[in-house]
Amino acid sequence: MNATSAPEVSTGEVKSRAFRGMVVLVARTLASQGLRVVSALALSRLLFPSDYGLFGIVAYAASLGVFLGDLGLSAALVRQPHEPTRDETFTIFWCHQALTAVIVAGVCALAPRLTEGYALGSGAVPMVWVMALGLFLSSLRVIPLMALERALAFSAIARAELVENVAQVACTIGLAAVGFGAWALVLGSVVRGVVGLVCIGWASPWRPVGAFRLDVLRRLVGFGLAFQLPPLVAALVAGWVPLMVGAVLGKEAVGLVNWAWALASTSMILSAVLNRVAFPAYCRLQEDPVGFAAYLSTSLRRLSAGLLASIPLAVLGMPVLVPLFFGARWAPAVQLVQWFCLECLVVTLTGLLATAQNAGGRPWERLVVVVGVGAAKWGLGTWVLHRFGLEGIGPVGLGLALVEVWVTAWLVSRLNPALRGLVFRVVEPLLSVFGLLGVAWGVVWLWGPTNVWLRWGAGGALFLVLVLGREWIPGLRSLLGELRDILTFVRERRAARAAAPLSPAS
Repeated sequence: MNATSAPEVSTGEVKSRAFRGMVVLVARTLASQGLRVVSALALSRLLFPSDYGLFGIVAYAASLGVFLGDLGLSAALVRQPHEPTRDETFTIFWCHQALTAVIVAGVCALAPRLTEGYALGSGAVPMVWVMALGLFLSSLRVIPLMALERALAFSAIARAELVENVAQVACTIGLAAVGFGAWALVLGSVVRGVVGLVCIGWASPWRPVGAFRLDVLRRLVGFGLAFQLPPLVAALVAGWVPLMVGAVLGKEAVGLVNWAWALASTSMILSAVLNRVAFPAYCRLQEDPVGFAAYLSTSLRRLSAGLLASIPLAVLGMPVLVPLFFGARWAPAVQLVQWFCLECLVVTLTGLLATAQNAGGRPWERLVVVVGVGAAKWGLGTWVLHRFGLEGIGPVGLGLALVEVWVTAWLVSRLNPALRGLVFRVVEPLLSVFGLLGVAWGVVWLWGPTNVWLRWGAGGALFLVLVLGREWIPGLRSLLGELRDILTFVRERRAARAAAPLSPAS
């Protein structure tokens, strides 16, 4: 079948569709986060760090298959200028299934050796098999989901993902309550995959009709590999936790780290939404470098301002919040949560920059950055782990995240002249606000009250005073001014929506 030209869409229309998609996905994400909070509160009292550690090691072995079974071919379809044809989508769909079958067979064959190497017990082998077979639930939905994303049909995606989240939370809590332990986490993830596949398949107009063509695969595999290798390398880097932490400190330490990251990554709820909407939007702005630069810069400013105004206050309160809501058994994870919250903030900004990098046709540059950071984490991180134990994991992660965001911002600033000065606009607020947070924390730790509630209040007040003082320093971007601009933007959008007549499209 011949390729058809994509419908002409103006820069303003792309931004408008992207904004509507972001609003819908943010609403879905907030609802999902509510479910996630309910799940975390319940499971933290039904399960133990060892359960999370067992699941974390097993899930990592299976999760690599998600990246190995996807060569980035669906992203290549999204980025191409013409609408994907039936033959193109049919070819990529069956490539995904074939690769997934090979990966599932390999993971299942290696399951006994994995569980033996980490002393997980023979009961963990069936867990690996179940998680591996669940990879098909991801591969079968890739092309139907791609069709919805390319059309910026995020309302349908949001509904499907909310339903699958509800199913997972209900299943996991129910099974944990009757004593399934780590199996509750495994089966909950499988139920989510089944429900999500059904919902996405029902909502998507795509059906597996067409002919398999090798020329399609040859044409798309170049960009696809460059696009997919960075997240694959990142997944291998993430294996540092279950592999090295598990080997050095045991599966209970893995459970603490995984639990702390899961809690801290709540701050990344906007990251997945923005990256998901931004990639197809940035791809459609390839011929408008000024519009591309303005859209990216605005997104980064608003995102960083919102996160820097809220996350540090939560970091100061973690010694109070974690034992209060999750119980004393998770108190050893408090410092990890604090460091991970700051790291997740940086990772969120890096993700948006990496999306622009991929959309701008520079995926190989992204790969170089990820490989370099990954090698540093395995090398430096392993030394720190042996030297300082759990206490060293957080500082290493945050330090490497700051290096990564600086390098990525520099590379993105070279995409076109309109992005000049991007590095300073991204990195300066992070360094200055993190420095002020460190001052506030040090002061209350050394001279503040011993009561954790009073310490949180004193630290938060001091931090806010320091941030207000930063507003008067010449040459620095005003965080409060950016927050005011966000509120103004939201009011203008509401006013415009109220004044505009309803249409079938809206």
